[in-house]
This record gives sequence, C-alpha cells and structure tokens, in this order.
Amino acid sequence: MLKLRHLGQIRMRSNSLFLRLVAGFLCIILLLVCLTSYALSVSKSNVRHEIVRYNTLMLRNTMENYESHFEIITKQMYFFYFSDNVQRLQSDPRYTFFPKVISDILTWVGNPQLYINNIVFYSQNSELGRFAVEKGTSSSNDTMFKAFMSSERYPLEFWEQQFNETYTHRMFPADTFYSNIFEGRKETLGNYIPMVFKRADNHDFYMVVFLDAGKMYKAFHQATNEDLVIYDAQGQAIYNRAPEMDYPSLESLTESGPSAFIRDDKYHFYLKDAASGMTYLHRLPVAEMASQTKLNFTMIAVVAAVVALSIVMSFYLAARINNPFRKLIDSIRGTGDGEPYRSNIQEFDILSSQLRDKNRLMKQWAFLNHLKDIRDHENDRARLEFCGKPFVFILFHVVEKGNKVWPQGTFQSWLYYMKVFIEDKLNRSFPDALTFQTEYNQILSMVFIEDGDELHTLLRDMKAVFDQDRDSGTITIAVTSVYDSSDQMNAAYREVRERIGERLLVDETQIVSSAPNGPVELAFTQEQDVQFRANVREGNADAASNIVRNFFTEWRSPAATAAAWHRFAERVEERIRLAALERIGLPRLDEILANGADKISRCVTVAELERQLLEWVTRTADAVQEKKTEPKDAVTSFVIDYVQNHMAEEIYLDALAEKLNLSSGYLSTYFKEKTGTNIVEYVNETRIRKAAELLLETRMKVQEVAEAVGYRNITSFNRMFKKYTGLRPSDYRKGDHDRPDGETTSG
Repeated sequence: MLKLRHLGQIRMRSNSLFLRLVAGFLCIILLLVCLTSYALSVSKSNVRHEIVRYNTLMLRNTMENYESHFEIITKQMYFFYFSDNVQRLQSDPRYTFFPKVISDILTWVGNPQLYINNIVFYSQNSELGRFAVEKGTSSSNDTMFKAFMSSERYPLEFWEQQFNETYTHRMFPADTFYSNIFEGRKETLGNYIPMVFKRADNHDFYMVVFLDAGKMYKAFHQATNEDLVIYDAQGQAIYNRAPEMDYPSLESLTESGPSAFIRDDKYHFYLKDAASGMTYLHRLPVAEMASQTKLNFTMIAVVAAVVALSIVMSFYLAARINNPFRKLIDSIRGTGDGEPYRSNIQEFDILSSQLRDKNRLMKQWAFLNHLKDIRDHENDRARLEFCGKPFVFILFHVVEKGNKVWPQGTFQSWLYYMKVFIEDKLNRSFPDALTFQTEYNQILSMVFIEDGDELHTLLRDMKAVFDQDRDSGTITIAVTSVYDSSDQMNAAYREVRERIGERLLVDETQIVSSAPNGPVELAFTQEQDVQFRANVREGNADAASNIVRNFFTEWRSPAATAAAWHRFAERVEERIRLAALERIGLPRLDEILANGADKISRCVTVAELERQLLEWVTRTADAVQEKKTEPKDAVTSFVIDYVQNHMAEEIYLDALAEKLNLSSGYLSTYFKEKTGTNIVEYVNETRIRKAAELLLETRMKVQEVAEAVGYRNITSFNRMFKKYTGLRPSDYRKGDHDRPDGETTSG
C-alpha cells in the first residue's frame, strides 16, 4: 500500500507544470541542436555546389561578353574595310588618301568601348610599292612591323605570308608587341590580339586590327583569381591569363567529359560557344575552395556554449513561470464563493479584473449575436436566458455635427466617452444593465427594471448632460415598451430602431418613449414635381429653388419625423439626378451629389436639410447653364438626338456607327470621353428617365410604358428600372403619387 502511494506521488510530481516546462524546453533545445548539426553538414556541401555554380555562371558571363565583342568588332571592321576611303586606298593608292584613312583609324581607335589599340592597312604590288598605314603615320612594311609594331611571334615574314592565305577573316593568338623606334630602347606597347580582314579577290591588300587583350580581360572577366584561357576552334590558345603556362590542351578538356572537373589539384571550368567554336577555360585551386567550405570550429564552440546556456535558462524560466501559476491555483482553491479573489499581489488583482471584464464582454458578445441572429454556442445563449425579469431596450442615436472640428481625438473617441458615461450612469441604478456599441453612431443598453419612473428620471438627467455637449453631436434616446422574456429581444430591438426613426429634426436631445401615431409621407405634388424637374433640366436655379423653399415653408410647422424628411430628401436627390443626367453627364452629376445619403443623414435640423437641397439644386442648375454655353459636339449631338427620337425602337451601336461612318469601337470610346458614360449606359438611363416621367405624368400601364421606351420584355424593363431607381415601376408610381393630384398621405 505504501509502495502504491509512493508511486502515485511520483506520478503527480511528473505531471507538474514545472517538470513539463523543463522537459519542453529541453526538447526544443535538443531539436535545435539536431537541426543546427544537420544544417552545418548540409551547408558544407551546399557551399561547394554554390561555388561551382558561381564560377560556372561567371565563366558563362565572360564567354558571352567576349563573343558579343568579337561579333561587334567583326561587323564594324568589315564596315570600315569596305568604306569609300579604304577602297580608294586599295584600288588606287595615293599619298593624298593617307590623311583621310588615318583620320578614320583614329576615330575607331578613339572609341573606348571597342578596345582597339591600332589598325594597320598593309599593301603590296602597288604603284607606291609596299607600304603600311596605321593610326599615327604611314611607312614601309619593314619599318611598320620591325619598329612600330614589333613582335617575336609575328615577325615581318609572318605578315608577308598573309598575302598568300585564302581566308577573309582570322583571329590570331595574343602576343606582346614592342616599339623599336629608338635604337637600343625596346618599349612595350601591350598584349594585343591581331585580327586580319581581307578580300578574297585581292591578295595584295589587307587590314590588321589589334585588340587590347588586357583591357578586354578587365572588362569581360570578373573572377576572384586571374586564370583564363581562350581556345579557338582548332584548339590554339588565343589568349592565356593563367599564372603558369602549363594550361591543358583543348583535346584533353573534351576528353574529361563534364564542364567542371578536378585535375592537378585544380577545379577546371570550361564552356564552348556553339557559334564561334571557341572554348573558354577558368581554373580554381581546390585548396581555395576547401578553405571556403571548411567548417569553422569557432562556430561549434559557440553553439556548444549557447546550448549550455539554454539549458540553464530553461530551468530558470520554468521556475519563473511555474511559481506564479502555482500560487494562483492555490489561491483559487482557497475561495469557495466564486467572488473575485483579492490580494495584495498586483498580478492576482489584474488577473481577477481581466477575468471579470472578459465575462462581461463575452456576455455582451453573445447578446449582440442574439440580436443579429448569429448562431452561437448553447452555453453563450444560456447566459441570456432569464425569466420573470422585465427589461427594456434603450438606443442612443448620435448625429455628428457637420461643422464640428476635433482638435484632439475623433468623433469615435468622443462617442466612446459617451458610452462610458451611459454605462456608468445606468449601472449605478441598474447593476445588471448591459451597454455596448452596435453601430458606428448607436449605443444600445438593455436594462432590467422594476420601476419605469426611476428609469425615465435617470434619462431626463442624462438629457440635461447631453444638451450641454450639443456642439459635438445631437443625441436621440429611444425607449421600448417593457418585455418580460429573453425570446422577445429581437422584437424589442426592432421596436427601438423604429422609434429612433420617429425623432424630429431638431437640434436638441430627444427622448422617444411612445409608439408613433402613424407614418407621414412628404412629397411634391404632381404639378410641383413636373415643374421642379423641368426647371432643373433647363438650369433655372431660382425657379427650382423656390419650389423647394415653398415646400419647406408649408411643412415646417407640422411634426414630420426625421425619417420622413430623409425619404423626401432622397427623392429630391433622385429627381435632380434624373432631370440633369442627360444635360451634364454622370461624372459631373456624381461630383455634385457625392456622398448624398451621408450628407442627408448628417443634417441635424430641417433648416440644414433645406440648405443642403438648395445647394444641390443651385450647383446642378449652374452646371446645366455652363453646359449650354459649351459648343456642341457633332458626334455626341447626333447620338443624343437619335436616341431621343428613336427611343421606342431597337438601338444598336453598329447602326449608329454606320450612320456616322465610324467604327463602333471608336464611336463608343469617343462618346465616353465626351460625356463620361458609354452609349449603352446612356441609352438605358435615357429610357428609364423617360419611363419615370411617363409613370408620374400619365396613366399608361406599366407594359405600355415599357414598350414606349423600347423594352419589349416586361421582366427586363422591371429589372433595369429597379437598377437605376431602386424601385419597381409599380412601387415608383405608387410610392410618390398614389393620388391623382399628388397629395401626400398620413396614416
């Protein structure tokens, strides 16, 4: 029995948080050590592969640079060889031609991108005998190749032999050239690659181009060591920059197989150009590569020290994490009433406070999900179930003042302080009340009440506070009827939102706690509507503005709700858009009516709403007048007139383009540039605008209206009408003028 108890204690200790933390840290350290060891072993191999890849890419870049330059030199020198001055020197040599040829040579030699040191023209069997012309002067052949351009590899006999060769272009291996102008002093000119150009039908004249091999090497070969050999197609070394002269033959390279191999303690990299047949060899000592891939023992020592330090830190951190949690658990076990634990340890109080706030937020979250009909967990729903506790919803709706400047903070920060104030005031009298922000400008509270008088007294006190802060925003307080079940929360939420719409457009805090008497609709009479649209269409700002002013004067005293005024303003905005769309185009109209719905909702009083509508009317009428003074465009005028006169017919873009002798694509682009809308959209907008007029001004059936504006399918007409007006044709006619004389209704 004692053994079993001892085993149980060991098992409990092994399951402790401290040991699990230590074991977890040690596992992480072990894993990191394994990964580091594997990474070091793999990196050594990868570094070697990367070095091989890097040197191969560098050699390829060198080959492409050389090949590109040789091709350029060949083309340019053939162009020079067959120039007029050179051909005259070849066919009829005279001393008077020499300065022109020398000037041309200096031009080519002076180009630093060609790396040409000198160009020599060599001629025999001419009236002038044997002569040579180069960049500095003209001379005999003996002087040229023994004094000016002397070389051990290329004596005078070599150059004379080239007259008998049958090639037209050949590159010879690089050699060091000297100047023996001054007797007894041999001056090195440089290491040059000779290129000979000649005509197949002339064996008495050829051109030699001396390329500066050293400058080309510095420009074209970028490598860590100076080891480069260039072979021609026959295997002859054209250029050799190897530190030693014991470079391999071309045949031995091809026999080795791959383009990278090791021989004589050197890595050999070679590439062959398919077009020219030239082969490029670069060598790198194996010892140099080994030094780059050699494992750094200092790194191993550092890794070992880090591992040892990590183990020590694991025990330390495990103890630092375990001790506070153990004390917290012991403290929690000591409480049995579920109250938040209080202690003189600050961390415990913070945790307790955070848990309490979290529970409140979770309850509010579940509450909001329930209102929005968002499905959630059953345990969250259980928090909202209450029986026999009557409650009301209070919705605080805030309208920001349009001219308010926030020197510090924003509207949302001010609204947050309002929420804190509301929550504090309600919770002092109703501890179980829940308050949270449901929309960007709405704060909702759920209050469990026994006595409604106490709540209304509290709301009146809050109203007095809100009235003092009217410069920032106007607040409306809507209160629902009393409900007694959690199943009625959705109904209560709908009711409180409806009551917010019953507020008046006045600049003061309102408390709406009674049911509305009935909706009051505000709308122009049929005569006013026709005159308003006609005046806007013609740009008569005064006449259209007077209609709006008269309407506001007539309806200013009756207690119309904010929702009714907002609907009226939205209809006026729609009338302006329909009337002026054809006159000034959609882009200009969108500029004038930008953010219309937001501007309407921000109007605090009826006077502000009136000023907003008058501003739109005036700006639109002025834009129409400006449009009248602009010269009419023939193409757009034809399209507009054609659509107006043939609205009931089928209108095709191809037919319009054919009448104007234009392509359909050009016509569509041109019309959109001039009007801001394409032809198809313009036709649809014009038809819907005309249909709206017919629905309001005539008693034609909806089917007849659709046919009158070119729609043969009533379904297509209904869909297009709703797209542009937001209503079906029948609702559009009924919603604004359900009486023949256009009188408004109140219910």
